[in-house]
Amino acid sequence: MTLTADPAVTVITPKKRKRGLARVGSVLAWAMCGLVALLGVAFFAPPVPIDPVQDVLGMMALFVPWLTGFLMVCVLGAVLTVVLAWRTRRRVLSSAGAVAGLLSAGMVIVPWAAAARTGEVSWSQYFASPPVAATTMTETYAHDLKIDVYRPAGRAAGGPALLYVHGGSWNSGTRADSAPWLRWMADQGIAVFSIDYRLSPPPRWQDAVGDAKCALGWIRARAAEYGIAPSNVSIAGDSAGGQIALVAAYTVNDQRFRPSCDVPEAPVKSAMGWYAPTDLPRLLEETGLPSAATAATRDYLGGDLATQHDRYEASSAVTHVRTGLPPTLLVQGDRDHMIPATQAADLAARLQAAGVPATAVTIPWAEHNFTGQWGSWGAQIMRPHVSRFLKEHAIQG
Repeated sequence: MTLTADPAVTVITPKKRKRGLARVGSVLAWAMCGLVALLGVAFFAPPVPIDPVQDVLGMMALFVPWLTGFLMVCVLGAVLTVVLAWRTRRRVLSSAGAVAGLLSAGMVIVPWAAAARTGEVSWSQYFASPPVAATTMTETYAHDLKIDVYRPAGRAAGGPALLYVHGGSWNSGTRADSAPWLRWMADQGIAVFSIDYRLSPPPRWQDAVGDAKCALGWIRARAAEYGIAPSNVSIAGDSAGGQIALVAAYTVNDQRFRPSCDVPEAPVKSAMGWYAPTDLPRLLEETGLPSAATAATRDYLGGDLATQHDRYEASSAVTHVRTGLPPTLLVQGDRDHMIPATQAADLAARLQAAGVPATAVTIPWAEHNFTGQWGSWGAQIMRPHVSRFLKEHAIQG
C-alpha cells in the first residue's frame, strides 16, 4: 500500500520555523526600540512649544521613573538585538538596538548618578517595600468627610500633631494615598491626621481650604483625646494638597478662606508643601502638562485665568507671604512636568525675605509624584530633610 502526502497539509520544516521565529523576534525588537525611543525623547527632551505635543511627551515622562525594572530589561534586550542583528547583517536594526540600549541605560543611570551626588541613596532601598501603613482609627470630622489617625508609639501626652492633605489635581485622590509616608512620619514621633476633602468640580477653591481649616480645628478640639498639644499642630500636603495646606497655613482669619465648620482658627506650628503649585498663574505659563493643568485649575477655580484672575491669585501661596508665617519646607523635583521646578525656590526666597524660616529642597531628575514610589531616588533624598524639619519645628519645637 502506497501512502501519499495530503497537499492540503502544510509541513512546517525546521527552516520555516526558524524563519518565523526570526520574524517575530524582529517585530519585538523594533517594537522595543520604538517604545524606548519615545520614552527617551519624553524623558530627555526640553519643553516643546506646541501644547498637544508637549501634553503627550509630558504624560509619557511621568511614567518613566516607574519603569526602571522594565528599562533594565530593555538594556539586555537591546544588547541581544545588536548582536543578533549584526550577525545577520541587519545593520539598521543593529543601530536601532544600540540607540535603544543607550537611551534605556541613560534613563536608569542619569537619575541615579544625580541622586548619588545629592544624598545617600541605595539600590536596595530603591526596590524595598514600603512600611506597613496601619491606621490607628478613622473618624468623621465634618460634611461626612473622613479623617485617618496615625498615632506614634509610646508618645507622652502633649505631643505634636500634623494634618496631611492628599494630592490629585483637586479632583481625585483619597486620604490613604500617602499612607506609607503618614505611618513613617508618625514613627518619627508625631501624631498624623490625614483627611478627605471636597473635590472639584464644582469649584472648590474655598471649600477645600475650608475643609482643611475645619480639620485643624477638629484636631485641636480633641487634643486631650489624642494626647497632643493644641498649640503644636502642623500641616502638610503633596501636589494639589500642598497648595491647600500652604494656603490654609498662610490665611488665618482671611475671610475668603474660612473654616467650613464652626471652629476657631489658630496659626499652625509649621507647614510643608511637596511638589505643590504655589503660583497658579505662573503654573499655567510654565507647566509641562498644559492641558491637564488648565483643566484642573479651571474646575477647581470655576473658570480660566482671564475670567477668574482674582481666584488664581488668592489661591497662590506666594500671594499671602508676610512676616510671621510658620516655618515652611518645600520639596520639588527639577524634572517635574506638572509643577514648574522654580515654584518652590521662588516661594522660599519670598518667605526668607519676609523673615520666615523657609527651605526649598530641589531634587535632581525627580518627576511629579515621586513620593508615590517609596524607594525612588527622590524619596530617599527627601526623607532626611522631612525628618530634620519635623524634629526642629514640631517634635522638639
